[in-house]
Parts: sequence; structure tokens; C-alpha cells
Amino acid sequence: MTIVLNESERRALRLKARAATLDGLLALGGEALRKPVLDWALAHGGFTPRELAAPSPEKAIEQYPRLVDYYLSWALTNLKRDGLVENPKWSTWKLTGSVLTATAKPVAKAVGAERLAELRAMPYQQYLRTPEWRQTKAAALLRAGNACSLDVTHTEGLEVHHRTYERRGAELVADLAVLCHSCHQLYHQQNGRPRRKRSAKPVKRRKPSLLRRLLAS
Repeated sequence: MTIVLNESERRALRLKARAATLDGLLALGGEALRKPVLDWALAHGGFTPRELAAPSPEKAIEQYPRLVDYYLSWALTNLKRDGLVENPKWSTWKLTGSVLTATAKPVAKAVGAERLAELRAMPYQQYLRTPEWRQTKAAALLRAGNACSLDVTHTEGLEVHHRTYERRGAELVADLAVLCHSCHQLYHQQNGRPRRKRSAKPVKRRKPSLLRRLLAS
């Protein structure tokens, strides 16, 4: 009998595969070849018999017979996209400094005054492509357990929301919140965006929405 996982079970399996892959890299010293990392993750990931029996999507079943193999194969790529691992050379994967040194601080190291001035002067979209922001984002995702702050069942399409832009380049933990794409859009629809410069005009205050109150807590 073929095991078919429902959407909630598939989401849980993706998250488990992701966590096991990170744990595997940590257990192997922070850097390792792809196969040992995935072998470790499969052996120590705590996958249930039901999860191990579920087949891959039809398009991938020749290469990955099981769904767990399919998700593990994509875990490193997705972790790289999120700034948690890097791929310095072929088939070698390495944890980023923000993961190895994750603490209460959002970045791995302090930014010098000259570089900080550059980060704050550049266009925001350019800032989001800098190594400093990638490390800050990776650390925020790690602290949030790679889940949306408004709904922990949301683990896909995660983004790091700025509560304030006042400390761009040297953000505090409280300046950031991890949201999935849909919750992030909903937040801005209801509350607009934080001001990047103080306005001289008086601003009419409005009652904060539930989303704003949740993110401010």
C-alpha cells in the first residue's frame, strides 16, 4: 500500500529534513561533503516509519525513491538560499559564521563605522544583497527556529521584517521579526511600512492592528 502524506505531514517532513541537515553539518564539524551530511541527517533525523515509506513526487522518483530523500536533497540548497550554509567548492557544504556563532546578537561581528555609513546610505534593495544583511537574516531565521513568528506552522517563504530601519547595518534583535511571505504582506497591508526618515509633519496616530501588537510584543 502506497503511503500518501497530507499537506501538514509534508510540511513537517520538510522542516525535519532541514533541521536534520543543519544538525548533520554541526555534528561533522561545520563543513563536510554532501553525502556524509545527508547520510547523517537520514540516520539521526528521527524520521517515522510513515515518513520513510512515503514515495517521492512522480517527476523525481527515479532519482529519489522516497520523499525523505527528495526533501533532504533540497535541504542544503534551501539552507544556502536562506544564508545558513554556503557551498565553497563542488559538493562541499559549510555552515555560515552566523550559525556557528549564533547568540543574542543578530550579526556575527560588529560593522566598522565607515562600512556602517555605506550600508545606511545605499538603496535598501542594494543593502538586502550585502554580506552583512545575509548574516543578519540568517541569524534571525535561526533564532526563530526557521518558522513564521505569527504562525509557526508556516515554514516556507520566510522573510525577515524590519520593525524599524533606524539601526540598519547594526540591527538589534528586537528590530527584526521573521514572517512568511503571506503574513509579511498582510502586515504591510494593515500597517504600512516603517518610516526610513523622520517626517517633520505631524502624523495622525491610529489604533495599532492585532498584527502590529503581536509583532511589538
